[in-house]
Amino acid sequence: MTNKSLNFNLKLTIAESETIIDKLDISFKMYKNNKPEANTAYINIWNLNDTIFQELSEKDNLIDVYTSYGEDDPALIFRGYIERDKIRKGRPENRVDEATLITLKDGQNAFSKFINLNYREKTSSAKIIQDCISATGTGTGSISEKLPETQFDNYKAVGYTQSVLDKICTPLGISFSIQNNLFQLIAPNEKFNGEETVVFNSENSAKLHKKGTDEIIITTTLTPNLTPNDWIQCEFDEFKGNARIREIYHHGNNYGEACLTEITIGYKNND
Repeated sequence: MTNKSLNFNLKLTIAESETIIDKLDISFKMYKNNKPEANTAYINIWNLNDTIFQELSEKDNLIDVYTSYGEDDPALIFRGYIERDKIRKGRPENRVDEATLITLKDGQNAFSKFINLNYREKTSSAKIIQDCISATGTGTGSISEKLPETQFDNYKAVGYTQSVLDKICTPLGISFSIQNNLFQLIAPNEKFNGEETVVFNSENSAKLHKKGTDEIIITTTLTPNLTPNDWIQCEFDEFKGNARIREIYHHGNNYGEACLTEITIGYKNND
C-alpha cells in the first residue's frame, strides 16, 4: 500500500451559514456502519477562533466535512449534526495550542423524530416507510429496486422514527440506515448487479485482517466516497469477488499523519 501525498486538505462547512473551517490543523476519527443507528465523527480542531467556536456552540448545526489531496475537488466524507453538549475546548498537557473537540452524529435527529400517522384505509408498507422518511425531513440515498412489500388494512404509526421503521422493515428483511443524512433501504439477500465498483488489492491496500469468524478488514488510503452498503471488488490472494461494505472507519489528520480508511466486509457469503 502506497501513501498519497501529504498535501492533504480538510474543510468543515456549516449548513445555512457561510462559515468555513479550513487552513487549521485538524484530526478526525469517523465511524460508519449499515445499522439503524447514528454514525459518529470525532473532529479535533487546533486553534479555532472564538467567533466560530461560539457559532458551533449556539445550536445543533449540520456540518459537512470535506477532504481533498492537492488540487483535487473536495469530496464529502461525513455529514452530521453537532452535539453541543459534547463540545470540549482546552489545552492538552504540555501544549501551547488550544484544541476544540466536536462530535458529529449522522442521522441522529432523523432517528429521534417522533411521528403520529394514522392509516384508516388499506395501506402498503412502502407508503408507510416513505411517509416516515418524509416526516424526518431527510432525503433518500441508496434504495433497492425491489423492496419486499406487504399490505395493512389499517395501521397506526406512533413513536420514534427508528422504532416505527424497525417494526415495518425487520419482518420484511429490509435493512435501513442513514449515510450522510440520507436514508438507505436495502432488500434482503440483494445480489451484486454488475455495477462499476472500486477495486481493492495488494497494491492499494495493506494485508487483510480477519475480524471474528466471518468478516475481513481492508486497510487502504483514505477513500471518502465510500459508504456502508456500497459494493466493492476484492482481488486478494486470500479473497476474491464482490462484497458489500458493512462498516467504515476513517482516521488521520492534515498535519503529517497518513489518512487511512478501514473497510469491514463479510467474506463467507460475499455480503
